[in-house]
Amino acid sequence: MLETLRRGASGWIAKALMGLLVISFGIWGVADIFRGYSTDVVAKVGKEEIKLPQFERELDNQTKQFSQRLGQPLTRAQAQAYGVVNAAMTRLIALAALDGGVRQMKLAVSDEAVANNIASDPSLQSGFGHFDRAAFRQALQQAGLTEKAFIADRRAYMERSQVNDVLTAGVKAPTALLDAISTYQQETRVVSYIIVPPSAVGDIKDPDDKTLEAYHKKAAIHFTLPETRDFTVMALEPYNLAATVSITDDELKKAYEQRRAEFDVPEKRTVDQIPFATMDAAKAADARLRKGESLDKIVGELGLTKSDVALGSVTRAQMVSPTVADAAFTLKIGEYSEPVQGPLGAVILHVTAIEPGKASTFEQEKDKLRADLASDKARSDVYDVQNTIEDARAGGASLEDIASKNGLKLVKFNGVSERGLTADGKKIDGLPDYKDLLDTVFKSEQGDQIPPGDTGHGGYYWVRVDSVKPAELQPLAKVRDDVVKLWKTEKRKADLNVLVQSLVERGNKGESFDKLAASVGRSTLDSPELKRFSENDTFSRMAVTRAFAAPQGGFAYGPVGFGDSLLVMQVKTINDPKPDPQSADYKKLQADLLDAVQTDMITTYVASLEKSLGVDINTKLLERAIASDNSQQ
Repeated sequence: MLETLRRGASGWIAKALMGLLVISFGIWGVADIFRGYSTDVVAKVGKEEIKLPQFERELDNQTKQFSQRLGQPLTRAQAQAYGVVNAAMTRLIALAALDGGVRQMKLAVSDEAVANNIASDPSLQSGFGHFDRAAFRQALQQAGLTEKAFIADRRAYMERSQVNDVLTAGVKAPTALLDAISTYQQETRVVSYIIVPPSAVGDIKDPDDKTLEAYHKKAAIHFTLPETRDFTVMALEPYNLAATVSITDDELKKAYEQRRAEFDVPEKRTVDQIPFATMDAAKAADARLRKGESLDKIVGELGLTKSDVALGSVTRAQMVSPTVADAAFTLKIGEYSEPVQGPLGAVILHVTAIEPGKASTFEQEKDKLRADLASDKARSDVYDVQNTIEDARAGGASLEDIASKNGLKLVKFNGVSERGLTADGKKIDGLPDYKDLLDTVFKSEQGDQIPPGDTGHGGYYWVRVDSVKPAELQPLAKVRDDVVKLWKTEKRKADLNVLVQSLVERGNKGESFDKLAASVGRSTLDSPELKRFSENDTFSRMAVTRAFAAPQGGFAYGPVGFGDSLLVMQVKTINDPKPDPQSADYKKLQADLLDAVQTDMITTYVASLEKSLGVDINTKLLERAIASDNSQQ
């Protein structure tokens, strides 16, 4: 539903985003600055303004989306490095340009049309097909939008859709282009091939000392121990202070009463809730139920199934309204309620099971409450203790003195690489996962006064770099065997590449494939039909690409899909199938190509609007906003 709330700035317009990222910057650049402005307007397209809150909301949304694609959360600074800031601004400028075009054409949508569009949106309806205002308000709150702002966005979306309809009406994917792409995609080839393993080049002799010394220097990265550092860490967590916090019985009793709902187990009931369009319909059904007609029959006549009306096991608080809850929680097992007017319409309730609640006691929860309250108080005290520690550091106190005075623990780590491993790649036990710990250690120097970091658990940590051991190329004498092994591996690969290239050259000069195969002790095989984008353990994507670049009867080579061997291939047959307009692949291609053509039209139109309307960027305000956000990370 939250995505629906942003539809006024998305939908079909998202198709053009990649093009707009290129075209828009080509038009408006990044150096334009408002003159004489001191407002929260971050950009203007003609008379359309983009306010700072709108930009920040768009930037947050795009940062979240990009984080999801990467599979990890991004800070604002990281999002800026990935270009998300530019993408957010570009998107808003494109939408503002469209809005400017709407104004130029004097397009408008009536209040009634907007209301009907919102009310009929499936994403804003309850499970019974009615507009759900309570859920709508909750979603607006989560999205950070007012109802007025949402309605304005939806109106703008509908107005832009009119422009879209005009631009794309009657547009079709060109048949000639469609057929050409279909033929290209559906072309198949069969190749004869041999697999030439690394062993085909025979034994590789050890290099002489001069060659080995030169290779040791050339491949130094493989034999260099990484820079390592020794450092000391001191952490202050809420639990360090919790043991010293005193909690009175009065505080415990007060907290118990305030939080009693957390400890009491509420009564649950398994409830069926049968909805009706009108109260009269509910009353008619009530009369039939009381005469003995089955619930399944009445539910079936409503076009629903038993699962559609089953709420499951619910508490009173989980019911849709207090009125409906009161009716459900006064029934006995098997009873039906009288018709009840709920917020979504009239309903009849049916209880099929009751799970009694269980009241808690103060004595049962006292210890948990004491621990929770002590932890809460400790969290509020952590900041004050952190300030005291910083004052002591500023006065010249060492971490050892501070740790002793505050009952904290110092932990020393020696020989740690930037990856959090030893120099030879082994795991280091006990290394904390504090945010930016290793990054801080390797950006600091011995003797630096490093600011405290965030432990991620409500506390702070301090780190001191004790010593630095630079990266070191291991002497040849120590790693000689490894250098020889790597040199021979690389030499074997190079010799194998020379061998298969010579086979391809001989084949393209007319020598038979069988003779070529015999010269390396292999027999030719025939592949199944390969498509242009085929890939498996035998045929890598590179090998298939090269096979499709060769003519009928031509030779090519490439790596296998899995392993170190190489393929030598001869194109045996080429099949260019006629396009089949009825096939699923053809229809999908047709839809994709139509989408691409429509996107090009929209992109071109938006670019022309930006150019004609003019785009101004309040660069200073934009930079201040981003700098402010980054400073809070």
